[in-house]
Amino acid sequence: KLQCSSKSAFSICYDKSFLSLLVPPPKGGTCHRCGLSGKLRCSQCLQTYYCSADCQKKDWPAHRVVCDPLKQNINKKKLFQYVYIFKGGEKNIPEDEDSSHCLNSITKFVSLSIGDEFSGVVSHIQSPDTFFCQRMQSARQLAELEASLNEYCGKIPSSPSFRPPAGHVCCAQFTEDNLWYRAAVTAYASEDTVLVDYVDYGNSDSLPLARLRPIIPSLMDLPAQAIRCSLAGVKAPLARTSECISYLRKLVKDKVLTVKVVDKESSKSVVELTDASSTPVINVSSLLLEEGFAVEELSLALPAARGSDVEQAKGEYEHILLMCKWIKLTLNQTLSVIVCTVYSPGEFYCQISNKLLALNSLNKTLSEYCQNTPPDVLEPENGDPCCAFYSEDGKWYRAVVQKVTSDGRVRVSFVDYGNTEDVPWDNIRQISPSFLKLPFQAIKCWLSGIKPGNSKWNPEATRRFHMYTSGLELQATVTSLSEDGAGVVLTDNATDCPTIINEILTEEKLVVKEVLQDENDFPNTSVDQNATSLGHWKSIELAVDETMSVCVTEVVSPDLFYAVPFPKKGQKKLFKELISLEDYCRSCNKQPFQPKLGEACCAQFSGNGNWYRAVVLEASQSAVKVLYGDYGNTETLPLSKVLPITDSYLKLPFQTIACSLLEKHKQVLLFLLNKFGNPDGFADMKNLLNH
Repeated sequence: KLQCSSKSAFSICYDKSFLSLLVPPPKGGTCHRCGLSGKLRCSQCLQTYYCSADCQKKDWPAHRVVCDPLKQNINKKKLFQYVYIFKGGEKNIPEDEDSSHCLNSITKFVSLSIGDEFSGVVSHIQSPDTFFCQRMQSARQLAELEASLNEYCGKIPSSPSFRPPAGHVCCAQFTEDNLWYRAAVTAYASEDTVLVDYVDYGNSDSLPLARLRPIIPSLMDLPAQAIRCSLAGVKAPLARTSECISYLRKLVKDKVLTVKVVDKESSKSVVELTDASSTPVINVSSLLLEEGFAVEELSLALPAARGSDVEQAKGEYEHILLMCKWIKLTLNQTLSVIVCTVYSPGEFYCQISNKLLALNSLNKTLSEYCQNTPPDVLEPENGDPCCAFYSEDGKWYRAVVQKVTSDGRVRVSFVDYGNTEDVPWDNIRQISPSFLKLPFQAIKCWLSGIKPGNSKWNPEATRRFHMYTSGLELQATVTSLSEDGAGVVLTDNATDCPTIINEILTEEKLVVKEVLQDENDFPNTSVDQNATSLGHWKSIELAVDETMSVCVTEVVSPDLFYAVPFPKKGQKKLFKELISLEDYCRSCNKQPFQPKLGEACCAQFSGNGNWYRAVVLEASQSAVKVLYGDYGNTETLPLSKVLPITDSYLKLPFQTIACSLLEKHKQVLLFLLNKFGNPDGFADMKNLLNH
């Protein structure tokens, strides 16, 4: 069903009986409100005249009653004739036929559903919330149609009697290139000027009636090609709307993009735009957010559940954790930074200068979100991302939980600034995944090539370092990298003679030079198989007579089957462990590994390609059978799909329980297998259980 609007070429519809009521009005009329002569007409009914827009606005409450819908019945039917030569033809078109065919609204549109994906181009942009796309698969058909349309219009003279009403489709001559295109009349700006929307591109135009021609049925077979879209997950901030639109145009200009429909809103398709021609692939929404040209459109709901309850819980929590990312630097990279937090020359935090606008936009939206979100009812755990209230300025910021203290306060690290604070529990909010798209901005750094004169940094060195860096935009050159941060050389280029801060502190004898280790002397980071152990893993402990709900995952026999507790305890810890394990396995140097029977290892599950903790059940020269220690299922894998595991990943007990039925329950099982369906069998089964 089409959505109706008189203002959009892509939400045109009408009642055919209503079309027959419309006739060309006289050239002028009397203002319906004040009685003066006027040429402005109501764009809805085309019957009522006004002398000014102000009179029309004041008269609307009374006029709307008769305007929508128009109740009077004008039964004039006259024959009017368009004589044209097109491919050797000549036709007389009755007015009735014209209403139903020639001046008819386009009733066919490109139909899209959620999940559809296509290659396309952006043909017109109004804002991130409203723009138009065309499918590449229809480009040839559209080009052929426009060639025919221009040939047809070149042979049809202008007719003073052709006055298409609002909502009708016709041929229109575009102001900028004087070529003809399919267009829909949206309103009359004056007696002789109309506003049109080009239905295959989405842009608008103001044209004199002389630049319009009637359309014929053969030119309306192709559906309207402009697809009205909205960019998923973002909106332009009011203060930067024009910049956002300009940057968006730059991103999509002359690009064939992948367009994916993720939602539907009225007459719009909510889409993701990606540019696969770039390396890495560019997601337009993400780039607008990262560059600060757009803000996140808040969505408090977590992603839709998938799979079983266990997988759903895992998916929701992993979704948030996996979205947490830090800015990645490369060796010898040079960038402009602001030092935001200083603990010493050996530990300070920097922000990249050109990301500050994006961060400020995010902080503003995050503050609005936190003010309308109740405190998190779940106890925060170490490593959890969250929103936290900073007492010194009374604002909310992104943070990560470092520790839950004994007095019920939560120690958090503000991930965009590097400082920490103990905050009350009720000043913590669960963070929405939408606020994690921008990487955490605080980069932990240390000045390379220097070290403290003694075991600790001199307070004067820290004070002087703070003085040299406070509020300045500096050039940072990355000289070393580790998991903990980056060693940098900081240079102040504000003066004619650049100042290297590392050297100043050395010259002032506040620090001493450090001889950097040659990279060839660094230890081999490959996995030491001696760090793994045959018996260092453990399973969860159960008490005698303890009762719990379980999910049986695999049955070998009544004497051996596997189960996992449901729901699992310590889900968050397990998921964090698995995410860390995934990173560990992907960074491991591939090396020959021949696991032994009963040994713990890392195994790559064939179902999704992810790595999990496992125990070897059977081993041969080329393959192993493993039990996934936290999920209870088994699988046979080639040796290339297993890696040694270190003790650090075995501290958390495996969640799988190896089970065996009691003797009387084995009898019940055999009984059920042999006598299932016997109406007298349940009494016998009860007797077996009571023995």
